[in-house]
Amino acid sequence: MAKKSPTAAKAKAKANAKAGDANDASAGSAKPPSPAKAKAKATSSSSSSSSSMMFLVLPVLVALVGGLYTMYGVPPAGLEHAVVAPVVNRSEPSTLAPVTVEAPSAAEPSSAASNVPEERTPSTEKEIESRRLDSGSDTKYPSLHNKYASEIVQMTTQKLLTPSPADHACPAFEILGDLTHVEHAMAKGAEQLRKENAVFLMLNGENEGVFVASWQAADGCLRELAQLAAERLGADVDVLRNGVKLMTQMGLPITSAEQLDGDAGRIAHVLLDFQIWVWPGIKVGHVFEVEGSTVTTLSMRPRVFSVEGFFDSDEAEEIMRQGIDRLERSPVDSPDAVDGYHADRTSFTAFLHDNQFTRDFRARTAKLARLPSPSFVERLQLVRYETGQFFRKHEDYFDSKHFLPKKEMAGQDYKAWAAWAASKVRELVASGANVPAAFQEGGDMFPNAEDLVTFQHSLLGAFVEDAHEVNFFKEHADLEWGKWIVDNLANKANDILSPLLRDKGYMLPHIIKAWEKRIGLPEAKYQMPKRPVSGVTHYFRWIRWVKERVQDLLDEDPSQVPEEFHPTGAAYPTYNIAFQNILVNYVLEDFSEEQLTSQFGAEWVKWLVENKESKDVLWEALKVTSDIFDFVAQAFAKRAGPKFAYDKPKFLQHFEPNRFVTVFLYLNECPEGGETVFPYSKERLVTGIERAGMAECSEGLAVPPTRLTAAMFYAQTPENFPDPASLHGGCPPARGIKYGSNSFAWNADADEGANAWDLGADLKANPSA
Repeated sequence: MAKKSPTAAKAKAKANAKAGDANDASAGSAKPPSPAKAKAKATSSSSSSSSSMMFLVLPVLVALVGGLYTMYGVPPAGLEHAVVAPVVNRSEPSTLAPVTVEAPSAAEPSSAASNVPEERTPSTEKEIESRRLDSGSDTKYPSLHNKYASEIVQMTTQKLLTPSPADHACPAFEILGDLTHVEHAMAKGAEQLRKENAVFLMLNGENEGVFVASWQAADGCLRELAQLAAERLGADVDVLRNGVKLMTQMGLPITSAEQLDGDAGRIAHVLLDFQIWVWPGIKVGHVFEVEGSTVTTLSMRPRVFSVEGFFDSDEAEEIMRQGIDRLERSPVDSPDAVDGYHADRTSFTAFLHDNQFTRDFRARTAKLARLPSPSFVERLQLVRYETGQFFRKHEDYFDSKHFLPKKEMAGQDYKAWAAWAASKVRELVASGANVPAAFQEGGDMFPNAEDLVTFQHSLLGAFVEDAHEVNFFKEHADLEWGKWIVDNLANKANDILSPLLRDKGYMLPHIIKAWEKRIGLPEAKYQMPKRPVSGVTHYFRWIRWVKERVQDLLDEDPSQVPEEFHPTGAAYPTYNIAFQNILVNYVLEDFSEEQLTSQFGAEWVKWLVENKESKDVLWEALKVTSDIFDFVAQAFAKRAGPKFAYDKPKFLQHFEPNRFVTVFLYLNECPEGGETVFPYSKERLVTGIERAGMAECSEGLAVPPTRLTAAMFYAQTPENFPDPASLHGGCPPARGIKYGSNSFAWNADADEGANAWDLGADLKANPSA
């Protein structure tokens, strides 16, 4: 029997949680039949939106449930931290303690923000308590409603580069040398680069790039220049066709050759279609100024910065004043929780009301992080840690809902590769190529997907050897999985790859590379086939596109957009669940049942008609067939006008709304403790930390809670994927009390994103929620 992981108990907890999934399905979640075979009808239910704002932090690593325990050790179920229950903020009395997660704050920079006044004595707990607001009253900052009628939803649209005219010949650009750190380009300076007719280009959030020769400002050709560099730097060639943009080192768009030559100093970042800016950091200790704030790089992975001058003493006390009367113990959603609470989270939290003060902070955070809109930022959240209270390690992004259909694609990809590689080896042997004996038929490294022991152990042994050389498992925040592989190899376990690829399919290309490295033949390099783009992926990208299209047309001439599709209109495109029902009804109005039946089949159309008001009906339909998306886009354009005709890309990187970057404000002086710890960082600001009940405080980077500073850290990678290395925790104060404030920022409208995850109100349907 294979050795079990210490986290095996988590699998049982995950199995117990399945009952909750069943309850969700019976509450109106539409499940479509496949076009070929009908399934049971979903319970019809309109998408309901609670009057509360709810946010949920869940572990990114999934516990395996059931089976094959005699064949291999139970895979890691995730790190030992609690699942956090939704935060509830509402005007009427609540029976559920509001859950809190560290949320970033956003606000317009003020003169006070850029010039922090002399610090005065921080407020004591007694002082703060004395400033509690009367229930439901705040004359200084009254509550605001309907953000869609405000500047909050204003958006800076992406500036994709346009191809050069057909009659304009671009120079034969040349990549000079290998990857180079940006400091070398910065040392050269713009004038020297100009003399060399060179530019230095990097991908989003990266600090290594390439010099490209033979470019002068008079040439133009920015798109061709950016695409060449991006391809050389490893960007997906197919996704590149959707468009690229250039940004300066300060995260500002470059739209002309003059800007690249002048303002950017011939150093720039290439971003792909709809990628959101990530501050590159350059190196630990690098300091730069952004919107009146001083930002210092503390860690490169995960990307963590300290921020000074972002807010002042009066604002810190105002945050505490607005939230102190609403603080409640933070519950968690966990099978191990007693009465909704868990020992892994003992702090108190509250989201502030929607008012001009919190809206200003939303705008300020958006500017600091270079986000397209203040709407990408949540309202400020106040957190309080009393002596000994903490929030153990967790991620800020969500993974409680599966927008894409769950398919074990990596296992299929492995079998396809093994079949190809076996055929290629036979071909090479027959041609007389020098194939190492171990890779020929009968050898331990001969690809055979049916061999669950010898080949798997040889393959994974090579992978682990390479992984240790580059610290792979720590870099990918998967130390427990690395240990699990090693333990099961030592235990001579059977079929280790099946559970590994089911939960950690991203490792397959790295496993294959370990095999390719050892066979040492160029002909044996494998090109992983691309999977079809999900209809859900198309849908989310289309929402981004149509939002920007509305903004661009409104900026040009508002009459180009029918009132119904303005931000204040009922049909303004959103990520809200209810918007799906609007679109499905458009489709059913525009296309007859006969037309739809010819495309999807009678039972599928019957299901769509019966579930047109059901929750998530369109997402469920798109999981089954992406073809319905074409009908949706066409029906929308019919009503919004010809300027909304959509050209569907052939290839896309998946995107879904989620938290992207967090700005955490330290509001008071905590006498001792209260650090924010990042266990996966290699950096150290403080050493020898010991905090009762939270061993991880002695691991990785610990950011001290210095009053009137902030920590900014990314929940996603520069490629805009959720980053498990962003794992962090709030250490307990050893003495005194710590007050902080989260400003969570998303890669999309934050309120709509929360609603898409079933964690927040629909502010289109209920603007005052």
